[in-house]
Amino acid sequence: MTSAPSLWQLAQVEDQAFRGADRSGTPSRLAFGAATLVALAAFDRRVHSSGQAVCLLGPRWARVALCLTGAVVLAGVTGAVVPVLGWALLALTVLVFLPLAGRATRALPAKVRLCRLGPRGRRRRVYVHSVASTRPGAGAELMTSLAGEADQKGWLLVLDAGNERLGTYYSRFGFARGGAVKMPDGTLRVRMWRQPQDWRGSR
Repeated sequence: MTSAPSLWQLAQVEDQAFRGADRSGTPSRLAFGAATLVALAAFDRRVHSSGQAVCLLGPRWARVALCLTGAVVLAGVTGAVVPVLGWALLALTVLVFLPLAGRATRALPAKVRLCRLGPRGRRRRVYVHSVASTRPGAGAELMTSLAGEADQKGWLLVLDAGNERLGTYYSRFGFARGGAVKMPDGTLRVRMWRQPQDWRGSR
């Protein structure tokens, strides 16, 4: 029986899958790595049996609160024992996360417009944040499994495709295309969604 992959191993999958995406310098790589570990810890996720593909869904707010509390406690304990190290940890945290916070703030109006696209209704929406894979076919198997889970639980899956190729890829799993919104970095994000009955009807 194989053991479940660690957060560090999953972070390596994310890094290899998204290598080179706006992370040319060391600070960018540190920021991406830190954000990836936090997301893996705080977000709901599905992992391929091989451990070489991971899908991040929406955040679990209890986990987010736990991560924030842990960071505050760690900084407080470190600062009490070794004040200089505590300040260094605080400065490093600011340097790593401040650029991420800045980008998120600039993208907020565009993300609000994206959220307004798509079908209305009271069905539970589950946002597919990202799919990363380092093994051919593992990402597709993971998406097929997620689609089956969504059928069973009645989820409306929602995601934002970053280019035409990804839009075509996700359409294989029953996702329909909505409108596109231009992001602050100049890229277009296409809102896509998948109704449970659409998947059943296409099989």
